[in-house]
Amino acid sequence: MNENVLAKLKILAESAKYDVSCSSSGTVRRNQSGALGNTVGGWGICHSFAEDGRCISLLKIMLTNYCIYDCAYCINRRSNDIPRATLSVSELVDLTIEFYRRNYIEGLFLSSGVVRNPDYTMERLVRVAKDLRLVHKFNGYIHLKSIPGASRELVNEAGLYADRLSVNIEIPKEENLKLLAPEKDHKSVYQPMRYIQQGILTNKEDRKKFRHVPRFVPAGQSTQMIVGATTESDKDILYLSSSLYQHPTMRRVYYSGYISVNTYDKRLPALKQPPLVRENRLYQADWLLRFYQFKVNAARKSKVDDNTARMQSIKQLGV
Repeated sequence: MNENVLAKLKILAESAKYDVSCSSSGTVRRNQSGALGNTVGGWGICHSFAEDGRCISLLKIMLTNYCIYDCAYCINRRSNDIPRATLSVSELVDLTIEFYRRNYIEGLFLSSGVVRNPDYTMERLVRVAKDLRLVHKFNGYIHLKSIPGASRELVNEAGLYADRLSVNIEIPKEENLKLLAPEKDHKSVYQPMRYIQQGILTNKEDRKKFRHVPRFVPAGQSTQMIVGATTESDKDILYLSSSLYQHPTMRRVYYSGYISVNTYDKRLPALKQPPLVRENRLYQADWLLRFYQFKVNAARKSKVDDNTARMQSIKQLGV
């Protein structure tokens, strides 16, 4: 592995650390003769967790941290003066295989800044997964971030090679998203979510009729919301999560406490530290929604202080 690739790896792994939605649960790819790797239960080291509680080691990296967007909350925003790097498709594929052979990882979590346009970026992400599966016979876990605004054709192709696809909502309310990321909208996020859902459901029906139909995104899809960057309450966030869980293909909603990485932007709150307690309470409430079929009750109209409101995000859940 040459020094140039290692330097890129350091930059791109650092840029990827803010995306928390990298669980590897919900898929089984057994090792086959002539193939490399597997995701069968009982294997794992660290970093991410499967549904049975075991640890999974993933190479969590971005294809590039260049981006055409200037989202206020993102470290990789266009206007930031930070070290930038881009891995070629072949460099990233080779890096993944070399890390696997050294027993550093069991899978790949791959995201990217948007360069040129969503389809151009998505096409490169798909090429990475396709080369790993078809050229190198890699049978480990692959999680791809679907680029908002990418075409149905590319999302469907990605689903043939990835175990999980995810599209990050980031900001729960459209008006707040427009405030912090004027170049984005929720339509470009929900559209690929629908493509993924339709692909999974169609694939399930096809597999009932034809035994050897390849699986499409067997670990389903996930998303992420930033907590504390905008004015949404816990109730607002949980209502959106509850709505997302009504769709059978949504496996996880992740909550990321806002980290103040762009302190110069006056549109953002001045937080000394991420709202970790609030993030934890949301995960507790999310667990009740997912596993115990709790419902989010109507919020009380009375005003309470922030700490009480956070504690009540759990209490306001009822069967």
